[in-house]
Amino acid sequence: MKKFLSTFLALILLFSVSVNAASADEEFSAKQLKTLGILNGYEDGSLRLDNPIIRSEVAALAIRIVNPSDEEVAGEFKTFSDVSSDYWAYETVSKAYNLGLIKGYPDDTFKPLNEISFAEVIAIMVNGLKASEKLEGEWPMNYINKAKDLGIIDKADDTDPAKIITRGEMADIVWHTIIVRQEKPKSKD
Repeated sequence: MKKFLSTFLALILLFSVSVNAASADEEFSAKQLKTLGILNGYEDGSLRLDNPIIRSEVAALAIRIVNPSDEEVAGEFKTFSDVSSDYWAYETVSKAYNLGLIKGYPDDTFKPLNEISFAEVIAIMVNGLKASEKLEGEWPMNYINKAKDLGIIDKADDTDPAKIITRGEMADIVWHTIIVRQEKPKSKD
């Protein structure tokens, strides 16, 4: 019985250490993004990293990475049938569309309040790096494989593409996207 209890406690300790390591990465990334003004907290100052993140919030984060000075974006103002003009992210969603970060759904909706999947987040980040040309394979693995090649996510990452992403996971992906963006050689125009 003592051996079983010792083994059980050792497994719990091992599990808790590995869980804390992942959340430490997410907390670090979130703090960096908050310092840069990319990730905003709630009114109470918390970041709620364990909460799911919604599609319009991800569009706002992507805009802050790609267009940090909030410059005007060329193109016709895109309206999605389910994003009303009084919604806080109305202009953000249109700007994200015009920058090629998001596409929306075939029925002309964006579903701004829906939680977002790992695959959708990865696609937005790859689009933000302008690395979506010549993707090989089928959706969503084509984007996920490109994200691995770019270094946005670890090559060994086997996250389910349909997994709903938390704010903490999103922060970690965004932070790695910023690092990749900084390391990417600038093209000569």
